[in-house]
Amino acid sequence: MPKAKRLRVFAGPNGSGKSTLFEDINQQFDTGYFVNSDAIEKEISSTGFVNLENFGLSLTEKDLHSFFRKPNTQSLLEKSAAEGHKIDIRIKENVIVDRSRDTHSYEASLITSFIRKHLLEKGISYSFETVMSHISKLDEIQNAKDLGYKTYLYFICLDDSQLNISRVQNRVEKGGHAVPKDKIITRYTRTLENLLPAVLLVQKAYLFDNSGQTMLLVAEVKDGQLTILVEEEKLPNWFIEYIVNKVK
Repeated sequence: MPKAKRLRVFAGPNGSGKSTLFEDINQQFDTGYFVNSDAIEKEISSTGFVNLENFGLSLTEKDLHSFFRKPNTQSLLEKSAAEGHKIDIRIKENVIVDRSRDTHSYEASLITSFIRKHLLEKGISYSFETVMSHISKLDEIQNAKDLGYKTYLYFICLDDSQLNISRVQNRVEKGGHAVPKDKIITRYTRTLENLLPAVLLVQKAYLFDNSGQTMLLVAEVKDGQLTILVEEEKLPNWFIEYIVNKVK
């Protein structure tokens, strides 16, 4: 019997704790290839390339040019150019190369989207982190379902965007990547607006609150059936507003 194809999405606003959550889940389950924008950005900055063989892929420059023509890619290229960032990559012998090593989050995002697209088309299990502030991530989950993937959402959130700002600042002080405060705030709301649609798309969803000292599993949803796992007084505001109030 063929091994089941699985997509695991680790989502939540900036600074919520997605990477820590992934590490926890990765110790318990086979998460497939992990496609992480931050890791790819660091790899290109230090080496100037990403080897596609590390993701079980064999791709060419033609595949990259085809990807560049897609509407979502064009939109990302335009955003990058508007902020003064150039995306200049190529594929040589199954390696994505940026000889300048002058990479940035837009380029890393484009590369991860490119890798995920081909993992999906080839039926390979994978996981990725996302803020999930853009509807394209919902499209990717739907595409995975249509292709016979088992789909999982691990969502983690904090109860106030100001706390997210503080957590990101703490991360920066420890050598992590920064995110502008205005983007943290605007993405926070957009992410939560996409939460219920994402929950209803996947086969299984696990919703965590990370506002306190320890990560708390608030609820799980299996095939659209919601099970709340904490007492009512412990429910975070984001969960009440964007899940409970919307499913009444």
